[in-house]
Amino acid sequence: MAFVLSLDPPTDPRGLHERLLGLTLPLRLALTAQASGATAIVAPDETVAACLRDRRLTIPVVAARPSGAHVFRARADLVVHRGLFSAYKARHGERDWDLADEPFDHDVPYGFAPIEAVDRASRAAARRALLRSLRKPQDGPTSTHLNRHISLFFTRFLVATPLHPNHVSVGILFIGLAGAYLASLGTYWMLVLASVLYQTQSVLDGCDGEMSRLTFRGSRAGEWLDTIGDDLTNYGFFGCAAYGIFRTTSNPVYLGLGVSIVTCGVLVSAIEYRYLIKIGSGDLLKYPIGVGGAEKAPSERTWFDRFIVPISKRDSFVLLTVVFTVLGILNVMLFVFAAGALGILVTVLRAELRMAAERRAA
Repeated sequence: MAFVLSLDPPTDPRGLHERLLGLTLPLRLALTAQASGATAIVAPDETVAACLRDRRLTIPVVAARPSGAHVFRARADLVVHRGLFSAYKARHGERDWDLADEPFDHDVPYGFAPIEAVDRASRAAARRALLRSLRKPQDGPTSTHLNRHISLFFTRFLVATPLHPNHVSVGILFIGLAGAYLASLGTYWMLVLASVLYQTQSVLDGCDGEMSRLTFRGSRAGEWLDTIGDDLTNYGFFGCAAYGIFRTTSNPVYLGLGVSIVTCGVLVSAIEYRYLIKIGSGDLLKYPIGVGGAEKAPSERTWFDRFIVPISKRDSFVLLTVVFTVLGILNVMLFVFAAGALGILVTVLRAELRMAAERRAA
């Protein structure tokens, strides 16, 4: 449902060219509207229009309202949640809307009411609201209470640099691969250092996605880079750790466990990647694995949804890996990881059978 966004001049135009988390206020508002289906930006004020000259904004910037279009009006210094325009369209359909006369606050996880960023205090409030909105309801417990706090801290500064999300994805991949190499050495302290790098990669893994949402630099290549980077880090750490423990113990069982973990992981990835290519996405969260309880009502969640699913999320099992390594029982836990890898393979195969049955039924 198309619309145009009309940007009214701000109360104080002196702050328009200041960047808030990597973008000027008018550009952030225009990119938010574009992502929600806007077909044009109306900016009669030249100061406002000058802030919109950016290659990410692909819809036209015009000086007058196009004939027949319905308009969303907002002041150019307003900061809104990225889903605000879409939510309003879904609720009210095609009609004009002026945010100054009719504020609209949609009820979404980590949402916030529109904020007029007119001074230092309101800009700080807008910054906090935007960063908080990057959290996800499907985050695991470790990400919610630990990883997101750290990744958002770094993202706040990364968006002010020339780095793009894909640059950060490549950087954190090298951190993960460095950890895998250290794990292959097999000594206690090398395994501990490797697990710390593994956890560091897991924490910083949130930064590239947070940056892409904040600066509207998301891309298909970025999705694939993030997905493949996580998988390479996982396979690299466990495969190399198993090999390192084999080197120091000469016990071939650990080598077999490493081969089993990596083999199951590669098969799972091949199946998931095939599905993602088919739907034209690189986002692994779009694979309908059919296991999870975050989307269920609290009364419908089983003990499996409440306890097993959160622990099985990547953020949690990476942190557990650090704990097991520090305790000196990573070799024992390789048996658990091998069983878990086999269980994930079985789960994905069941999902494939379910989807095949649904296609036949359709």
